[in-house]
Amino acid sequence: MRKLFYLLLALSILLTACKASENGESAMAPESTKAAEVQVASDATVLDLKKKYGSEQDKAIMPIYNVEQDKEFIFDFNFELSDAGLSMKELVSVHTDQKALPESEIMASVWDNVKEQMTIEELSDGVTSVSVKPFSAILPTDTMKQSGTSVWGGAPIYYIRINYDMDATTATKLEKPIIIPFTVKSDLPVPTLQYDIDSTGRLMLSWNEVEGAESYRVYQRSKPVLLAQANLPQSSAEEGYVGFSPRVVAEVTETQFNDFMQDGDGGLLMTEALDEINFFITAQNRMVEGEYYVTAVAGDKESGFSKPVNTIPLSKRLPTKMTESIVYQSYATVKDLPETVDVMYIDGSIAPRRMNYWTEDAVIKSDGSAVIKHTIDGTAFVGFIIVNSITKEELGALSERTEKEANGYVPPSNTTDHVPDPTVPTIITDTPSADDEASVVTAQKENTDKTVEEGNAQAVTVPAVVADVPVNADSALEEYLALGLIDGQDKLSLKAFPEAQNFDTLTDVLEKVIYQNPMILGVKQYAYDYKSLTLFIGYEDERETIARKQQEIVAEAAQLVTAIFKEGMSEEEKHLALYEYLNDTTVYDDAALEDAEKNGFKTVDPKFNDSFTTYGIMVKKVGVCASYASTYKMLSDLAGLESVVVTGDMNGVPHAWNKAKIGGLWVHVDATNNATNSGIPYLLYGSSDDTALALNFYLDEGYWLDHELDQFESRDNSMDYYVVNGLEVDSPNKFTSKVAELLKSGDDDLIVVRMTETLSDNELKDSLITAFDQAAITDLSNVRIGSLGTYYMIQR
Repeated sequence: MRKLFYLLLALSILLTACKASENGESAMAPESTKAAEVQVASDATVLDLKKKYGSEQDKAIMPIYNVEQDKEFIFDFNFELSDAGLSMKELVSVHTDQKALPESEIMASVWDNVKEQMTIEELSDGVTSVSVKPFSAILPTDTMKQSGTSVWGGAPIYYIRINYDMDATTATKLEKPIIIPFTVKSDLPVPTLQYDIDSTGRLMLSWNEVEGAESYRVYQRSKPVLLAQANLPQSSAEEGYVGFSPRVVAEVTETQFNDFMQDGDGGLLMTEALDEINFFITAQNRMVEGEYYVTAVAGDKESGFSKPVNTIPLSKRLPTKMTESIVYQSYATVKDLPETVDVMYIDGSIAPRRMNYWTEDAVIKSDGSAVIKHTIDGTAFVGFIIVNSITKEELGALSERTEKEANGYVPPSNTTDHVPDPTVPTIITDTPSADDEASVVTAQKENTDKTVEEGNAQAVTVPAVVADVPVNADSALEEYLALGLIDGQDKLSLKAFPEAQNFDTLTDVLEKVIYQNPMILGVKQYAYDYKSLTLFIGYEDERETIARKQQEIVAEAAQLVTAIFKEGMSEEEKHLALYEYLNDTTVYDDAALEDAEKNGFKTVDPKFNDSFTTYGIMVKKVGVCASYASTYKMLSDLAGLESVVVTGDMNGVPHAWNKAKIGGLWVHVDATNNATNSGIPYLLYGSSDDTALALNFYLDEGYWLDHELDQFESRDNSMDYYVVNGLEVDSPNKFTSKVAELLKSGDDDLIVVRMTETLSDNELKDSLITAFDQAAITDLSNVRIGSLGTYYMIQR
């Protein structure tokens, strides 16, 4: 039998420069992806924006920060409860999640049995006064557990939900409930916890340094599992934190943590190799599961809990071990080496990952054998295997199988405290007055009316460029932010928007605005100041430079719309034409990647800034994935097509791409990983969520409002390029036949066929040998074979 020599194609899956860094109950209709069609006048005010969206009468109350642990809230409704036939619970409830759905309601299970939690009094003037106070601490810290008093607890933020109009003289249910965030005053500022997953799949927790803190406690909440690898979902903020309490796993003085096993090895299992110089790494992310919180500690004082890092949605990005050990495994020849190995993740799921072989230090011994170092894509695993018979030529060829993947991005930094520090006033006003602790709700309600009135009167600057590229926005708040950022403004007052005066809502809206508006260029950092109600923004370029680049983008886009989209084209043909234009005329900026990698993906040389914005691909024709995605979005908008920029990661590396609406279906389109850049044509085009997941594309929630993400689900794969063109097969026999058919046609030097599931090495070899026999091809000296997931490439 003829031997088929294997050499992995040099693939460069490009994953960089991907994302800018997080209320309602029902999803917005898909039409929300279209640009705002009605423009506001150049002399408009914030109130005019609100009138445009019909929200000028919306009721809201500003957040109430830093109340005491035993704080009692009093709500005065201007009607008699007995006449309305309502219960206290229908008027007001307290939650641990900003959506304030029933699942996150606290005290609900004891509402009827513990009368002191909520009391009601109908006053003589027809006012119903409802009082709510804590009963049992939610997420108590170790310090709170020792106090034994009735307190709100250590949850980062609580949310009061008001369902009825407090000013109406008869019970009037609000179309949209009022949600009031409140925090409990902490002895120390609460750390803002973040996470990072590096290119080797290792989890790192990090947080800001807290002034006055002597140490930090790392807490964990998880469901224990015996004799199995699992990471089970549990009650979180959206379910009221019911269940297991956080437990301390470490107390540290640094502001980062990954030593989850508490053995000094950062969650790795390391073993000394036989040469007593190198090490094997055969496991990682050990004991990583559930949720993590951090508190600041100084003496007997302890802050409340940080916002948690929940590892459940991260599970499939966090490998823990190989399913079978290959430590010093012997293989007869190079052709017997595995292309992939099965890797287990912290939730117990298993997926194949590509093997990489490093031959720089390998030495062929006198018996013809060699010990070769190996790594595994997307993991920290390192080991050595033995090839019993190998030549210098084979050793050199083996090194070509290893292609280092492009990693990382340089996101804007959000330096806002998730929980306001203890110095932020409970009532934020320019004209402070003596607090009436019994009526803090009434005081904040009056303060809100005054503050919003001031905010509504503020002028809105409308940049000239939006006449050519309309703003993508679905609310007055979104358009207000978009206009300001397009204009390059470095600060924006949020007085008019009480609903955005908290970390979660503001971050959620701001990220959506930045991703879905391609004319927002080079946002470097942003931070919200709770005391002044002001959002501060930093940019890579000066305001004048931003405006100049925007004009160049508009001019180029106008020409491209005419050149790419022809009269009579269908919606599907327009999307394909746009994808092919980007493949044919643009290139990935490898130099920008190298610079970002050199700087640990924290900063990038200013000369590469354009590669991270629309300007790069649109004007310079060179950029990274963020530039590809925003250019695709902008040209889609101008052609009347529906698309959104989506964010997440591929193989554990942050990435940005698009979803487009084609034939009434939302499908994935990754314009970055095209044939020019990755070596695989149409790697992800017209594809479903399942197909994207099979390629290790994982969506996050940054690109859109969290509660509206369901509208973009991609369940149908019928538009996928490989399905449409008959290049997907579901069995080894069909794979053989398809490859033979394409070889016989001789139309392309590169053949790509996708399987519905991974072929084993032996299945792939046998199928290809049979296919070459059927195609009557005998000279295989120049044939190169490669694979990426379930995509198999034959280069002739």
